[in-house]
Amino acid sequence: MPSVVYLTTRAPSKVAADLETAGYRVFEALDVSEVLHLCEHHNIDAVVIGADIDDPDLIEVQLREITIKLKAEATVKDLVWELSNLFPDKTVPIQ
Repeated sequence: MPSVVYLTTRAPSKVAADLETAGYRVFEALDVSEVLHLCEHHNIDAVVIGADIDDPDLIEVQLREITIKLKAEATVKDLVWELSNLFPDKTVPIQ
């Protein structure tokens, strides 16, 4: 199960709950130091930067993880699609 950190200004969030429903392990963080701590202590596959975060470009530079920056019009369905392309289900047999 892929693990992601969702950086947002408000927790708990519907995005995190929807990602968990879609089968991802989700940690929520309210600032970059929390993200860095989670990345050090857990096996994090990607960091999702919420659309509500100020200066996401600076944050992306600070992180050394795969990052996805959400735009205001992005939906959870879009995010799940993007994550499924990054981390395809390896349990599906190839025919």
